Amino acid sequence: MDIAQKEVLSTFRDRRAIVSNLVLPLLLLPVVMLGMPLLLGGLFEREATTVTQLGLVGAENMPATLRAAIEAQNVELVEVADPEAAVREDEFPAAIVVPEGFVETIAAGGRAEVQLYSKAGNMRSELNVGKVQQAVAAFQQSVVAERLGRVGLDPSVLQPVSVTMVDASSEAERGSGQLSWLIPFFIALWTLTGGQMTAIDATAGEKERGTLEVLLVSPVRRGEVVVGKFLATLTFGLSAAIMAIVGYLVGGAIMRGVFLPQMGEDAGEMIAIMGGQFNAGIGAIGLLLVSAVLLAAFVAALLLGISLFARSFKEAQSYIAPLSFLFVIPALVLQFKDLIGLGDGVYLIPVLNVLFYMDDVVKGVAQTDQMLITWVTLTAATAVLLWFAYRNFKRENVIFRT
Repeated sequence: MDIAQKEVLSTFRDRRAIVSNLVLPLLLLPVVMLGMPLLLGGLFEREATTVTQLGLVGAENMPATLRAAIEAQNVELVEVADPEAAVREDEFPAAIVVPEGFVETIAAGGRAEVQLYSKAGNMRSELNVGKVQQAVAAFQQSVVAERLGRVGLDPSVLQPVSVTMVDASSEAERGSGQLSWLIPFFIALWTLTGGQMTAIDATAGEKERGTLEVLLVSPVRRGEVVVGKFLATLTFGLSAAIMAIVGYLVGGAIMRGVFLPQMGEDAGEMIAIMGGQFNAGIGAIGLLLVSAVLLAAFVAALLLGISLFARSFKEAQSYIAPLSFLFVIPALVLQFKDLIGLGDGVYLIPVLNVLFYMDDVVKGVAQTDQMLITWVTLTAATAVLLWFAYRNFKRENVIFRT
């Protein structure tokens, strides 16, 4: 414990450690949860309410009713010579081409075509395309209704079946939002970020300063050295993970109590997508904390085992940097786990299993067998990594590698 206390105090002397381990994870999740919906909601609302100029070719061929429907979407139609070039060069986000004979074809009961130019992947372009498509759909319905009226038919004959959507997800699943995978990802990421400074300083840092040799010749067993450095690394990794959990709960509380009551229905749906209505119970928080402890232990043992091979602080950082892929790749898999359809075997893979399980906890679908598999696997993997670190602390070619 004396070694662990020494490493903890050494890390706390660096103000950057306090900021990165406690302040940033506490603030980052609320900023993401509150900032993203408000920013996106504000941008979408601005684009919906601001009059946008769109290119038009064939103004003389466009029916007045269709033009009125498009302009009702806060759109101003401006004639252009080359619609494709106008959109490609960002002169207009979208452009419409109405061919000759459009009105005559519609009046004769035929099928007319409107060309709509846009830029794939350009959000502003796609938003304005949606406005035009909505206006064209309304115009199309009016034409169909008129044609059916001529022959004495009700327009409803074209819609003999209606579909009513019923949300079968649980309250926890609805409250967690479509981006709930960010929660376990941030917890895992800050577990790595929070522990790496302590792990590097306790191994490669001491080796670079020459203090590791002094520690090893003191009357302290190698196992005590490994456990002390492991507990110190675990402390900072876990503290960052806990701050991430607290930050998420704080962000959700602020969103539910302050922003959600002041916003309309559309804004509320945007917030729900970001997971702002998540209201974790004591049980869910406890499962997240236990999972975070086990993950922090695994990461701490892994960091110690790797950073000990480095000759200097910088070299240790270069070794540990690729570890971020251990969390980025599983997070990418986590987004599409419903499509991939992975079985329970995924809970046997360290890191991936705890991300999946924490996602299950957030969505309220966690199962006991998956919990046991995840926790036992992480515990076993941590024990193996600690044994590996202990063996390396007994190897002189590793300890004295400078």
